[in-house]
Order: sequence, then structure tokens, then C-alpha cells
Amino acid sequence: MKPESRQPWLTDHWAASQHNFDPAIVVPAHPVVLHDITVRDGEESADLAFSVEDKVRIAEALARVGIRRMELFLTVPGWLETVRQLVRRGLDMEIYVTWHPGRVERALDLGIKHIMVWYRIGEVFQRHVLKHSREKLLDEMLGAVRAAREAGAEVNLFMPESTRASLEHLRTAVEGAKKEGASAITVVDSQGVARPAAITYLVRQVKSWTKLGVEVHCHNDFGLAVANVLAAYEGGADALHCAVNAVGYRAGNAALEEVAMALEVLYGVRTGLRLDLLPELSRLVEEITGLPNGYFKPVVGRGAFSYEQWGATADLSAGGARPYAFPFEPEVVGRSPRLVIGKWSDLGAVAQKLTEFGLTASPDQLQTILHHSQMAGVAHHRPLRDDEFLAIALEQGAVPGE
Repeated sequence: MKPESRQPWLTDHWAASQHNFDPAIVVPAHPVVLHDITVRDGEESADLAFSVEDKVRIAEALARVGIRRMELFLTVPGWLETVRQLVRRGLDMEIYVTWHPGRVERALDLGIKHIMVWYRIGEVFQRHVLKHSREKLLDEMLGAVRAAREAGAEVNLFMPESTRASLEHLRTAVEGAKKEGASAITVVDSQGVARPAAITYLVRQVKSWTKLGVEVHCHNDFGLAVANVLAAYEGGADALHCAVNAVGYRAGNAALEEVAMALEVLYGVRTGLRLDLLPELSRLVEEITGLPNGYFKPVVGRGAFSYEQWGATADLSAGGARPYAFPFEPEVVGRSPRLVIGKWSDLGAVAQKLTEFGLTASPDQLQTILHHSQMAGVAHHRPLRDDEFLAIALEQGAVPGE
């Protein structure tokens, strides 16, 4: 058979199922972008800490492979130098940063043009953790979108807990963001609790409401992240958030290498990536993180119930909504939440860890312990061992509780 007569499922390099391309289930072909979150969501992973150099090396490797978008947090030590270094290198890549008043302005001054404005849309999260009304939080989000647009940035509304929000709430948020100038909406399955069909449905709904670009960010707590982002493509999604080696919070995210190959082989989508460089990229991230592939495996993996922040979990538990703090309660599968202290920890994590060791500290001491712990986490390139955390806590004045 001559190559020019072959069908999409059959090339010189693979032979997939012809049924993928049956007219009864064919997916309308449309451009799609892979948006890399290895560094950004990696900041949320409990057992790793990136240095500025690490982030730059990963960005350069992503650019070599052909990734044209990546995202950074502005809430960890070294964020400004990371932005500065990436801008200085002039990579053929758009840099997206998270909205953070007081910091995002400095990123914009360095030439960043893309802002992810977060709106934590889950009603239970808003009520028990943020402890503000929907109206107030919605107004704050719309104000952030407006401010980012006035600063000349392109805005992507990023909505954690999208899959636990009502359609009415989702529609109000996305239509409001569009009115204020947002150009894209990201549907977020924060706890990995949606089925592929649900993701397809939500993507189609948001596109029908707004006619804006729609993106998806799916966690992998049931092993469905890759399936879910592919389902989003089937629903018309314009960008799929992925991470090398599935790096990310808890059970991680959709693995970039798997999504890329699935798009190419199973959907006939040309991603523009150097597929032959994917193993090299994977090995680099494995080397930098020190985490082997499989660390993020759902249910039984070491990282599946590891946490570096504790405020939300504690607030949900105290409010009687503990199941909402997890994709499913860890005890169901014989696990317990595992709290570590490091570069992305919050005050709640420090307070909880002190409680575990029978210690207490004043609010000022908690803040100081947190700062020193974050800096030590970055310096050690990992979360702190208990003895290291205890040494910092005691040095900063923590004392036995009553």
C-alpha cells in the first residue's frame, strides 16, 4: 500500500483502530494547543521543590520539543527571577502567570502578556474555606479580570472546582468574565471527580454560552485525566493542560507525553511536537524532580494523598464537609492524608504540623516559621523532614502546648 493512499489510522509509523475514525463517532478536526503545567502544578506537588535553574531547564526542554505555552505560579520563592530568566532567554513560548496583586504587576513589567485569573467556584469551598458570599467572590474575580485587561494582559479565567459547581453558577461566572474582557475560560476538575462525558458536556456548555476559547485542566485521582482532556478535545476544547510525567498535586495531571501521542495516533491531530524528544523530556523532569514515573499513580501511589497546604482541608473538615476536601476520603482505601512542609506550604500546614508534635506558636511566630520553612524547602530541593521542620519551629520560638 502506498503511503498516499493510507487512512488517518494507518501511517508508516502506526496502525491504530479504524473505528476511531468511523463517521458515526468522528470528532470535527480543530486546532488544539498543549498548555504545559509541569512547573506550575509541580509547585503544588508535596514532594518536590523547583529551583529557578530547574524551571529554566524544563522550559528550555519544552521549547525544544515544540511546546508553545507554559504556566508559572507567582506564590513561591524565586518566582520573579524565574520570570526574568525566561523572558531574557526569548524562548518561542508564551508564558502564563497566575494573578497575584502586588506581584503580577512586576511580571507584566517584564513583558508577560497572559494572566490566569482564578475564581474558586465550588460552592462548598466558597462557604467553608473562603467564608465569603458568592456575590463578593464573583465581584472580586470580575475586578481582577478588569484590572488585568486594563494593564494590557490577555485573561484566562481559571475556575478550580468547576466540576462541582452548578451550571447556573458556571454560566454566571463565565458570562461575567467575558463581559469584563476575558478571552478564554478554563474548566478545572480540581479533584479529578468527573467522567469524560461530563467534561465533554461542560466544554460544550461553556463554548455555547461564551463563544470564547475553552481550556481544560484535569487531575488524575481516578486515572482519568488523559481520557478527560481528550474528551474535552472531542467537545471542542482549544487548549489542553498537561504536565510531563503527570507531575502535579496529589495524583497529578494529564501526562503531556500520553496526550500528545493519543492526539497524533488516535485522533489524527498534528501537534507539531518533536515526538522523538518526549523520552528525553521525561527523563529530564524525572531527574530534576527526583520522583520516578508512577509516584503520582492514583489510589495507591505515594503522592496520591500528599499535601503541602492544609488550610482548605482543615476548614472543610471543621465545617462538616470533609468529603469535599478530597476526591474521596483517603480512609476509604486504607490511606491517611500525608502532610509535609515545604516551599508551597501555608499557615494552616504549619499550625497542623506543630499540633502533631504537641507544639504551639503565636501568629507572628507561625508566619516566621512558614517563611523559614519555605526557604529551606527550596534550598533542600524537597519538603522538610520532620526533624528539620522541628529545628526551625523551635528556633523560632514554638513551645509545648497546654
